[in-house]
Amino acid sequence: MKNKAVLFTNMLVNMGIGLIMPITTLYIHGTLHKSLVTAGYVLFCFSGAMMLGNLIGGHLFDHWRQKPLMYLNGSGVVLALLLLGLFPQWPIYPILITLYGFCLGGLNSAINGYIAFLQIEDPNIFNNGYWFASLGMGAATFLSGILFGVSIRFVFFSSAFLFLVTTVIIKIMFHPVHKHPVPTQKKVDSDKKNHFLISILLICFVMVVIWICYEQWNSNVSVLMISKHISVPKYSLLFTISTIEVIIVQPFMNRFFKPSFRSEKNRIILGLLSFAFSYLVIIDTGDYWRYVLGITLVTFGEMLALIAIPAILNRYANDQNRGTIQSLGSFSGSMGRALGPLFGGYLITTFNYSWTFWGMFLVHLLLILPILSLQNKKSK
Repeated sequence: MKNKAVLFTNMLVNMGIGLIMPITTLYIHGTLHKSLVTAGYVLFCFSGAMMLGNLIGGHLFDHWRQKPLMYLNGSGVVLALLLLGLFPQWPIYPILITLYGFCLGGLNSAINGYIAFLQIEDPNIFNNGYWFASLGMGAATFLSGILFGVSIRFVFFSSAFLFLVTTVIIKIMFHPVHKHPVPTQKKVDSDKKNHFLISILLICFVMVVIWICYEQWNSNVSVLMISKHISVPKYSLLFTISTIEVIIVQPFMNRFFKPSFRSEKNRIILGLLSFAFSYLVIIDTGDYWRYVLGITLVTFGEMLALIAIPAILNRYANDQNRGTIQSLGSFSGSMGRALGPLFGGYLITTFNYSWTFWGMFLVHLLLILPILSLQNKKSK
């Protein structure tokens, strides 16, 4: 396995995120005594700041120096978390969590851009990176509740330490990327550029919709399961099952799907089918095994589609815009996560759970069409 330092850094970043996000709503509502609506607004500000950080970070990665960009955003994350640990009170909390989101978005874009450069020599780095990220997220979500039970300050200080170690590793182990100049494009290439731009936007649109639907598992599915008399611990167990499945199955994915444009397209299509059926199997059911089957299908959708998307986006990039294009993928994911609970709540309230899940099933099938239309950059 190549680029172990980069993969370990990716794991630490996801551990830092995983320590904080599971207890955010609980802390705002249960400890700070603010309404769930207020908690929703705080999370929306966090997501919005992260999206802005994604875009700015991706642009600066391509047009500025990469390592100083990582230092700057990593230091911003550490500073925000240390201040949150020292002053976890209202109204400074939403300000600092928004600052944390902005710097986190910039750091994520910079690391994703760096990984995109490494993929040229290490075709499996996105697969391996996802495995390390899942391992870190799984460990952190388990520790989050334990640390929160001791003190919220432990959560913030622990996360700050993880990001501090991340920044130190970047300083010591990351090497500057060497960009190859892009040959001067001929005038006739403008049609190609437009086609590539449309392809990138289609992929990003697919990413937004996937995450809007995926967020139902993190929000509205819990309410549905409780209404079916399935306990909260059983709902939480679904994500433990998902993490275990990723850790066990993900290393074998490289054997079945070789790094190629056609293979990545097929992975996205299979992932969309897996996502689609995950909503179909939980319609009108109170059987717990069907929710386990549903989260298993979601997990396979992740391992297939969500890993292939950054890899296929990288095929439309050159050394002058890899960071920007990867930031668009990150931005799309953040947008979907921000809009997911809002869209899901509206659809479920207007219709019901069954019709909402039928709609999500059909939408995922329709998303296959734009993926089928994608053409390899080299074939144009």
